[in-house]
Amino acid sequence: MIWIKPEHPKELTYIFNNLNSLALYNIFSECDLSWTLFILEVAPALQKFRLSRTQHPCAKVSKDNPEKTNIVWEPSKDLKHLNLKLFIMFGFEDEDKAANYIRLVMEHAVGLKRIELHGRSPCNGCDAIDLESLRRRSQADEASRHRIKEQLTHGSSSSVEIVIC
Repeated sequence: MIWIKPEHPKELTYIFNNLNSLALYNIFSECDLSWTLFILEVAPALQKFRLSRTQHPCAKVSKDNPEKTNIVWEPSKDLKHLNLKLFIMFGFEDEDKAANYIRLVMEHAVGLKRIELHGRSPCNGCDAIDLESLRRRSQADEASRHRIKEQLTHGSSSSVEIVIC
C-alpha cells in the first residue's frame, strides 16, 4: 500500500513515466474521483487503469490509514492521454458523480478503447449486498444499461466500447 499526495505533475512524471498498469483499491465511495486523473498526467505510458470503489461497511480500516479526506483535483485543461486503452471501475453505481467522472476520463484519455463498469459485489464478510436484490436488478437492468451508455456518450465523439457488467 502506498500513499500519494497529488502534486504538480512535473514532480511525479519522472517516477511514473514507465507505469503501464495501475489499480487503485478501496476508494471511499463518498469521495470525488477527479483527483485520480492526476495519474493520467504523470503516467504517459499508462494503458490499463483499474479503480475500485468497493469498500464494504465491514472492511477493516488499518490504524495506519490517514483520516478520510475528499481531495478535489482539477486536471489540466489541455490534458490528452494517448495510451490509455482500458479503464475498469468496480463499485460503479448509477449516480451523477460516477457518470461525470467517467466522462472526464473519456474526455482526457483520447486513445481509450474500452470501459468496463462493474457494480458492487456481494461481500463475503457481511450482508452488505443481498444476492436476491442483485438477481432482480440484473434482470431489470437492460434498459438501465442502455440509458447509462447513452448518458456517458451524449455529446461525445468517442468511439469507446462501454461494457456494463
